[in-house]
Amino acid sequence: MHLFFRGLAAPALALALLAGGTGLAQGQTRNVDISVDDAADRFVGTGGLVLPATVAADTRREVANCNDCRWRLREPCAGVFAPGCIIILHACAGVDEQLLRAWLSHDGGASWQNRGLICVSSGGPVTVAATGVAIQDDFERIMPRGRITFQPGRGVLPYLPVIFHSGQPQSVPATTYQVAGQEVVLSPTPSWGWDFGDGTGLTTQLAGSAYPDRAVAHSYARGGRFQVVVTTTWSATFTVAGLGPFPISEPVTQSEMAVLAVGQARGVLIP
Repeated sequence: MHLFFRGLAAPALALALLAGGTGLAQGQTRNVDISVDDAADRFVGTGGLVLPATVAADTRREVANCNDCRWRLREPCAGVFAPGCIIILHACAGVDEQLLRAWLSHDGGASWQNRGLICVSSGGPVTVAATGVAIQDDFERIMPRGRITFQPGRGVLPYLPVIFHSGQPQSVPATTYQVAGQEVVLSPTPSWGWDFGDGTGLTTQLAGSAYPDRAVAHSYARGGRFQVVVTTTWSATFTVAGLGPFPISEPVTQSEMAVLAVGQARGVLIP
């Protein structure tokens, strides 16, 4: 079963008609596969493709989430109708845009499904993968670094809990960008891994705790100097043009270290 656009919104798109009188009225669909003619292709690729908001919402979601799909953006009439196809152009919104027909393949190019007419800038279409790459550097830059603190700050003794904090916020608000003319919203999610330096550790969704909260705390069984390390992993998702969320492929990892001195406790008999 093939799914196609059910309407073309003027002035952004156009109506494709047959000169011989067998064209489609606006709102109708045609079930057509094509044989590939490379000379007619303008852009080709694989993975999620961001179609404009003029396309039906279900179709936009399907095409954006189709990670294994192949797609081609071709001349509007190439491989669609018999010779004599004409385009009644209403003009795309941008002066550098061209009207192309989108085709999608779920089977590695063995068959192609018509996804209708769209306006594409000269720089090419917006893809999910390229959007993730475009915001990766900023994602790494804006994630706040930490500084380990612990309570009590002095006089730590064996078998008494030490409460730790990463020095980072529990969460970071979403950030909005413009990528290739599309609104992109980045939403980070952190987790923390603690190495307390004595062979024990803790993985948590909490940035830390403060007295009297002992959610992130540890007791040492002996005295000594211990190297405490906290590793923060920021994963994230993003939406683009209202589609998604999609995962950022590379999480941001940060590590901070502090040395904790644990004293020796001894009993004193008081007469």
